[in-house]
Amino acid sequence: MKDIVENRNRISLKKKLALGGEVVRQNGVAWTFLLGTYYASSAVAEKAFAAMDSLRAKRGLPGLNSAGLNKMIWESWDWNAGGEEWTPSPEWKDSVVSSILKKHMPADGVIVEIGPGGGRWTEFLLDVGSRVFAIDISEECLRVCRERFADHDNIEFLPTPGDSLPGVSDESADAVWSFDVFVHINRPETEAYAQEFQRVLKPGGVGVLHHGTTGGSTGGWRSNMTADGMIEILKKSGFEIVDQFTEWTDEGREHQAGLYGDAVTVFRKPTHQQTPS
Repeated sequence: MKDIVENRNRISLKKKLALGGEVVRQNGVAWTFLLGTYYASSAVAEKAFAAMDSLRAKRGLPGLNSAGLNKMIWESWDWNAGGEEWTPSPEWKDSVVSSILKKHMPADGVIVEIGPGGGRWTEFLLDVGSRVFAIDISEECLRVCRERFADHDNIEFLPTPGDSLPGVSDESADAVWSFDVFVHINRPETEAYAQEFQRVLKPGGVGVLHHGTTGGSTGGWRSNMTADGMIEILKKSGFEIVDQFTEWTDEGREHQAGLYGDAVTVFRKPTHQQTPS
């Protein structure tokens, strides 16, 4: 019965009072009290979030998305679900793999995955690529993935401070993949990562990034990144934008990139590199 707070304004105060009396008659005082508590607390929560979002933008605050906080959060996360808590449905995941991952990740290529988490996408990258560099800010994530993929000899696990790709050689990678990670990475770190993509990708190399689009204004623990901001950063770093989308259709079924208006941006390093503007 959870509702959208703004929709409550569509009923006048007089009608709400009359409705309240009827709710008490049909459901009793205890249930009606809990309903009132929910209405009051959710309204306060909405106002608090709006104020937080405004203050964050005004003062340039990192919110919950600084590198330091990301490290603390994902070190403390319970990874028993393997990251599948963010999978809306098996059909959605299958479509991400077939329509995005396998479409853009080069067969038998060297793939850099940023933020493998519990290995939710890593298993498919290992099937596609000849070698995978799994890079995470969380040592716990790396531990989980080391255990999960202990029988694979074509994967290397590397830590990152949250804005670079240490351990990956210059122009050694064919592709970069990151899903459900850059939604939590703020603009300064994203800019630094873009320079690293430029460093590690071979000419013609491709990247796929899943990220936020609204600067965090729609919730979901999102960073201050926007859709236009991602394109701006990648172009400034010398990349060509192949595609950016918030939804896609697979066998007649529409899928969303994320629950908070997220997007997927596909980019490529030109074969004849120009100096970034």
